[in-house]
This record gives sequence, structure tokens and C-alpha cells, in this order.
Amino acid sequence: MVYIAAVGRDWVPMRVRAGVTADELARRIAAQRASFLATGWSPGGAGGEVELSANGTGPAGHDAAAVWRSADEDLRDVVEMPADGAGWPSFRVAVIGANPLLPPSWRDAAWSSLSPAQARAEFARWRWWYAEITAGRMGSYLDRLRLWEESRELAACRQAALEAVAMAGARPVARATSPAFLAARAGLAGLPVPPPALEPGPVPTGDEPMPPADLEQAWAGLRAYRRALAAAIVEVNRTGPRSLRLSTPPRVGEPAGEVRDPWLEDFFTWAAPYLSDGCGLYLWA
Repeated sequence: MVYIAAVGRDWVPMRVRAGVTADELARRIAAQRASFLATGWSPGGAGGEVELSANGTGPAGHDAAAVWRSADEDLRDVVEMPADGAGWPSFRVAVIGANPLLPPSWRDAAWSSLSPAQARAEFARWRWWYAEITAGRMGSYLDRLRLWEESRELAACRQAALEAVAMAGARPVARATSPAFLAARAGLAGLPVPPPALEPGPVPTGDEPMPPADLEQAWAGLRAYRRALAAAIVEVNRTGPRSLRLSTPPRVGEPAGEVRDPWLEDFFTWAAPYLSDGCGLYLWA
């Protein structure tokens, strides 16, 4: 199981201060989430990474970070984070926000603080979904989701390879300018992005069975692309500087294994007592 962009942002249990209305809390949480997404510090949107100039560098990045700090302080003014003997208890948001077993829209929504009521509702939905898929249901949706995920994984592999090759080509070593490496580099750069895979569609409710997904043609195209990408990477590794060793593309289209995520189960165990005690989840970034 691959967590794409499992960045190091945490949820911390939070209590709402007395006298703070639900509307006021919701407004501050929304402002914190919007400013957080604008920094480019998280996966952004179901289609992949945030592509912003922010990312913490340059004027745009500093401006985005400043807006984030202001919104974050506004939220902290109305909540408290109870500490235990080891400090603030926390859990990575990526367990939900980058989890390949969960619907993309649910992952996107996770990159936020959650009020106590919202945290309980989302938690119940996540646990219900996990119970459904580990019981062998939602198979058609999971097949579509897996196709979409594996297409993204190949795209991420291709992009990482292109970036590594560009850096290697700038080094003052003989193999970086050899005709064989330049040809291999051009071959890799000439590969298009993987065949697009549509998002898996609306999240099923479990009330009605979904028809089996007919995805064989799409899988065949993705397997062919994976073979071409693997061959291009092998040639780059063979001809390039010895310090350049690109990773082999992940395998695609193999039979789905057991649907189980111990890390997600650990999160359920960790979060349940806090949410039962009236806490929400604060996004600590």
C-alpha cells in the first residue's frame, strides 16, 4: 500500500473554549484550512499535488505562510490542546488524507481541523467504510479506485525520474554528457504521462450493489505504459552517472490483496477516546 504525499502534518485533540459558538468555530476552522491549502503544504485536490509557487520559499511562499500563521493563531484563541505526560498527543493526518483505501474527496477534506461534532461524524464514516471494505464489499468501487491510484503512482514515478535526470545532467561528469546518456534522457523525456484514469465516481452508500467494473482495457494500457517507463529507466541507469539510480516503476494491475490497513486501525484506537470525551481534532502544521 502506497501513501502518496504522506506529509508530516498532525492532528492533535482539541477542546473548544467555553462561550465559543459553533458558527464562530466553523468560521475560524474554514479560514485555517483555506490558508493551509494555499501554502502548498499538503496534497491538494483529488487530482494530485498542489502546484503553487508558495511552498514556503520566495515572496509568495512567505506571504502564504504569514496568512496561515494568522489564521492558525485565530483558531488557537478559541481552542485548547490538552497535554499528557509526554506532551501533546498527535497522529499523522496522512492516515486519512493520503490513504489509498479512502475515497479521494474524503482525503481532501481531512486536511483541516475538525470541530468535535464534525470529528465524530467523519470518524463514524471512516470506520463504517473500513468495516465495509474489509468485509469484502465495495469491490467495484475499489477496483476503480485502485486503477486511479496506480495511474497516479506511475505519474509520480515518471516525474521523480525526470527531476533526478535533470539534476544528474547538470553535474560536471563525463557520463552526464555522453551520447548514450543524452539519448536515454531524451527517451525518458519523450514518454507522455500515463493513460488518464478517471476518478472512481460517487462514493457508494452500500444500499445497492455496484456492477462489476470492466477495466481490463484500461489495465492493459497502464501495464504497457509501465513496461515502457521501466525500459526507459533501465536505459538511463545503464548509461548515466554512477550516482544516478532511478527507482523501478511500481507494478500495476496485479490481483488485489487483503484489504487491511494496520496504521488506520491504530488511528481508530488512538482517536476514539478523545472524540468520545468531546474533543475535536486540531490541524498542527
